[in-house]
Amino acid sequence: MTTLVVQHTVSDYDAWKSVFDAHSATRVSHGATSHRVLRDGNDLTVLIEFPNAAALGAFANDPTLAEAMKNGGVVGAPQRAILEEADVVVY
Repeated sequence: MTTLVVQHTVSDYDAWKSVFDAHSATRVSHGATSHRVLRDGNDLTVLIEFPNAAALGAFANDPTLAEAMKNGGVVGAPQRAILEEADVVVY
């Protein structure tokens, strides 16, 4: 499993969430299997799971992603990281 971690600030969470939800078909079309949104006010951390780095890369390079982030009111440049799953324990 490969996780895309995106941290950014949005001008309005509800407006951003609407655009994020509308963009779900694009995530799924690139193989995304799940996502989590963590929030501290308008500061967000988004975790999107992909089966492999190739699928994640295809999504990250999709031209509609930048447009969706702009339309969602992302403020400034997002911070991104790509992480490979090393261990999972469910309690």
